[in-house]
Amino acid sequence: MRNLLQNTGIIWLIAGVHLLLLAAAYLAGKKRRRALSPGEIFLCVLLPVFGPVCGLELVLTPDPDPALLKDMIMREDPIRTNLIDPEPIAAQTAPMEESFLINDPHVRREMMMKLLHENPEENLELLMLARFNDDPETAHYATATLTEYQRRSEMSLQQSQSLLSREPDNTQQRLIYIGQLEKYIDSGLLEGHLLLRQRALLEKELGTLPENEVDLALGCLRVRNLLAMQQPRDAEACARRLIDRFPGAEEPWLECMRICVDSHDAAGLRKLQQEIRTQGILWSYQGQEKMEYILRGIGKETGKESP
Repeated sequence: MRNLLQNTGIIWLIAGVHLLLLAAAYLAGKKRRRALSPGEIFLCVLLPVFGPVCGLELVLTPDPDPALLKDMIMREDPIRTNLIDPEPIAAQTAPMEESFLINDPHVRREMMMKLLHENPEENLELLMLARFNDDPETAHYATATLTEYQRRSEMSLQQSQSLLSREPDNTQQRLIYIGQLEKYIDSGLLEGHLLLRQRALLEKELGTLPENEVDLALGCLRVRNLLAMQQPRDAEACARRLIDRFPGAEEPWLECMRICVDSHDAAGLRKLQQEIRTQGILWSYQGQEKMEYILRGIGKETGKESP
């Protein structure tokens, strides 16, 4: 009789703990807005003590990061990827630059049509090369695409000019126009008088900008543009102003060296070399390489290596 009472007490104790844990799981789910589903509640009730503990664990577990979950779903299995044979199409692909050298007109035309449907601005050099392809259709497609790109560029420039004529003090619009001019000039589609005319327009717009709006990149752009217009003295004066405005920057000094090289001014370059030694210039790795390459060439011309 005593053993029966003890067993009954243990059962009631387990049942009480079970009910307390079950109530705690239910309340925690409501508080965290993660209510247990009917199926989960049924399992919690069915399993003594262990069921409510699992329910609490389920409710209190933080939600997974959606970005991490998406990455885990979208990321390929590296083991599976390594075990699968490469797709047959991979062996048939070729770089677009090399596809124009293939003696198969069908392949070249297919690549050209791909360029036509993609962004031609990213493949201007390739399109200019394809103009002289021995396949008539490939050359025709390339020429037509470049002509259309040039037409759209000129229309965009005319629209920007019209906006500036109505708002001449709009610096933001002027900067957009300068960027369009730079892109059009660097495209390689212009030559002769047309190229010189666009460079003159670029110089005019850069000269119109207030001094405080001209950053280092725009200043260097003006130096290079003046040098391309065969105005080395104006380019050097512009570069010197940049040196005064941005002490310690390497770009103006590299532009000065470029001016000396393009002008074949070996004496001016040696003088510039002496100036550089006394300046606290913050050289990057690429800038250091360019500077040493230019000075090494001058050293060879004079019969001695520059330090």
